Amino acid sequence: MIHETSQSQTLRLRGRIWSILRALLFVLVIYFIWSEKTFVAATCVLAALIMGWINTYQLHVQEIETPYYRVWLNFIDGLLSFAVMTSIMIRNWIKNEEMEMILAVGCVFLLIRLISYTLFSVGVLREGKQIARRGSWSKLATIAITLTMGVYLLDLENYMQIMMVASLLLMGASSASFLYWYYRDPAHRKPLSVASQLTMSRIVLTPFLLWVFFYDNDLNYSNNNITFKILALIMVLGFMLTDFLDGYLARKMGDVSTLGKYLDPFSDKIANMTIFLCFIATNYAPVWMVALIYFREASVETLRTLAASEGIVMPARKSGKWKTALQGIGIVVILLGALDPVSQIIPNYEQIWNYLPNTVMGIITAITLISGVDYFVASKHIIKKFL
Repeated sequence: MIHETSQSQTLRLRGRIWSILRALLFVLVIYFIWSEKTFVAATCVLAALIMGWINTYQLHVQEIETPYYRVWLNFIDGLLSFAVMTSIMIRNWIKNEEMEMILAVGCVFLLIRLISYTLFSVGVLREGKQIARRGSWSKLATIAITLTMGVYLLDLENYMQIMMVASLLLMGASSASFLYWYYRDPAHRKPLSVASQLTMSRIVLTPFLLWVFFYDNDLNYSNNNITFKILALIMVLGFMLTDFLDGYLARKMGDVSTLGKYLDPFSDKIANMTIFLCFIATNYAPVWMVALIYFREASVETLRTLAASEGIVMPARKSGKWKTALQGIGIVVILLGALDPVSQIIPNYEQIWNYLPNTVMGIITAITLISGVDYFVASKHIIKKFL
């Protein structure tokens, strides 16, 4: 026992030393940024990345450090990361005489995340409770932020936006994970299953998809940067994959819940309707088509609410599942069609593209309405209770 305690203290001391050295490196990075020695600053960032990796995955500082030290070490690290990113933003602003919006958003998000995490953690400790250890999302976010610093310092223009978007997404995921832990009461609530977490991920990531879709502030999506077109496509494919996995895992693990039955169709509607509204803005879909789709979705949700008031859980029907799947496929077809390489490969593509989005949306609208009719026909017994 004495040997274990001594070994733990040694590891803890080593971790603190590494954390202090990492903090000093960030101070040097700020100095080198304003001294116009960006390559040296980038080298220090790389060294800080390696130290952070050792602390997290070799010494496991988060697992052995005392709670208060853990909070303040994280606060200092986060504050210095914010200072470095802000220095980079101001340097670029002075140099280019133009504020880079995505970098400014990243700095604001870093500050909000830092303040929120510190206040929440200190509050938990004052209540005599244990704070959660940093999860995988938080560790990945820290690595992504450090890599983003290096990319901006080296002026790697082709990777700046990609890394910042990745950092924002990972920070959002880690924040959502921490907030879920903070507000969940273990004595009264059952932890979310893996299937429900996958479902929730679609809801959380949908606003980021909206941002990616209109990143260049141009309503014509075809003019968007190819990087963000590919990212939007990957996110939609991710939504489709999680939609399949959450149902499959719930059945496989015997964890089908009432929450999941309501949450799954809700998350699908949030994601798909957001994309359809984007399609209206960029003229890929007429307003009346999306209005009919919305009318169907709202009507079915009203029917589901009426059923719930009678204590009846209305599960998703096969027509609804086919509708969701075909909506996803249609969205992917349109997003694929908007990619520049596709237009260069297919002959006379401009003529095809003039009709493709509206044709695909027309098919989606028809299938969505047919699915709505199926729901109402199958739920006559519920409707009769209110007529």
